[in-house]
Amino acid sequence: MKIMTLVGALALTALAAPAVAQSVDVTVTLTGVEARGGQILASLAGPNTFMRGQPEHGARAEPVAGTVTLTFKDVPAGDWALMVMHDENANDQFDMNGHMPAEGYAFSNLSGPLMGMPTFAAHKVAVSGEAAIAARMIYP
Repeated sequence: MKIMTLVGALALTALAAPAVAQSVDVTVTLTGVEARGGQILASLAGPNTFMRGQPEHGARAEPVAGTVTLTFKDVPAGDWALMVMHDENANDQFDMNGHMPAEGYAFSNLSGPLMGMPTFAAHKVAVSGEAAIAARMIYP
């Protein structure tokens, strides 16, 4: 009887244990890329690092005209926001012209030019299983 109780308790513990978050690869397809030199810098950020600090995942690519594909490896399932900049002068900074971007950019869930400061809530995407994000580059 004690063995049955122990087996039952272990089974309930296994059912109540939290699921381990699965890591997945996230493929990003950028369209509208212009061959202006420099580099494409992309990141996937969580709510605590979006637009501040070092994002959790980063990737770089050469800016060829048309479409550029990047892959982020081993991204935990959850909500992430894609941020991309075309760093034309390769200074690892997003250059501004006053309050307006001076270089190309893209965000997840962005269909046109930014009309204010981007927020995680507006640009988050749910990542689970094999994930794909499409974004269009916007140039000043």
